[in-house]
Amino acid sequence: MRKYSIHILLILVTCFLAGLAYRQGGLPSLAQGLLRGASLLLHEIPLLIAAFLTAGFLQALIQKETVTRWLGEEAGFKGILLACLAGGLIPGGPYAYYPIAQALLKSGAGIGVLVAFVTAKNLWSVSRLPMEFAILGSQITIIRYLITFLIPPLIGWIAAGLFSHTIKNIRQGIRE
Repeated sequence: MRKYSIHILLILVTCFLAGLAYRQGGLPSLAQGLLRGASLLLHEIPLLIAAFLTAGFLQALIQKETVTRWLGEEAGFKGILLACLAGGLIPGGPYAYYPIAQALLKSGAGIGVLVAFVTAKNLWSVSRLPMEFAILGSQITIIRYLITFLIPPLIGWIAAGLFSHTIKNIRQGIRE
């Protein structure tokens, strides 16, 4: 039942927003919301398919022992640093890296590694550097990177220290 609670919640939120759109603008507003949602879905489908296939291939190609050795709990801080590097270098948005994070989780990566990977992706993303330099300028971009540089490995290390005992329950929750 826990697995479906998020689905039920999202359906309820969607119904609430649909009702609100209808109340504010009638059928035209409701139709506009449906069309925009469908347009977004059609635009993102290729990326979703590629991301989930990438995650599936990673699970099929990378042996669990390899992930456990390099990115598991026993990998320690080395695994966290590798995850930070991978998170900073991997291109794409959440549709690309969350399925990869799930593949790593299912393959034996530790909680600190997963937290470091996602945090580094959000703070260190090399793929957005050109846009950040162009829009915010070099001074703000460099300051931001300098200030956030230690955060992903630090948060990964803290997560490993505080929550490593919960990783089995987290993996079990995904399988259900």
